[in-house]
Parts: sequence; structure tokens; C-alpha cells
Amino acid sequence: MKGMLDRIEDDSKAVILVEESGREIIVPVSQLPEGSRVHSWFTITMEEEEVVLIEVDEPLTQAKAAHAQNLMQRLKRKSGSRFKRR
Repeated sequence: MKGMLDRIEDDSKAVILVEESGREIIVPVSQLPEGSRVHSWFTITMEEEEVVLIEVDEPLTQAKAAHAQNLMQRLKRKSGSRFKRR
């Protein structure tokens, strides 16, 4: 399954959002692969509801980051807001 590192809580718990199910998995930060950072995407292997392997999916991480950047650029290029700034 695929998941993204959403956040780290209390410097000890990593919260990973699972793409397929929309649920959260919480694992110790020590279980994350080296080089993991917020918004890293992983391939996660589970057995009987327990995480047994987490691997960084660097191509997916890069693709998702590029997609997000593309969306931000498109939003910035849009002009003509209906709302006036005060």
C-alpha cells in the first residue's frame, strides 16, 4: 500500500496517511527509513494490521511534489479575483 508522512508528533510518532483507505497509521519515528521527511511517500508492507516494512518511494514523492507545485503555479496565474483587498 502507499502512504504519505503527514506529520511527526511529540518527536517520536510518525503519522502516515494511507492513500487507498484514507486511514492513519502511527509508527515510531525510529521505524521510518533514512531520509524520510514530511510529505515523503512510502510503500508500506503490513501483516495482520502490523507494519513490517516501510520503504521510501522517491519517484512517487517527486511526482506528487511536482503535481502540487504545478497546481500552485496555476492558481497564482489566475487573475481577476472577485474579492477586493482591504
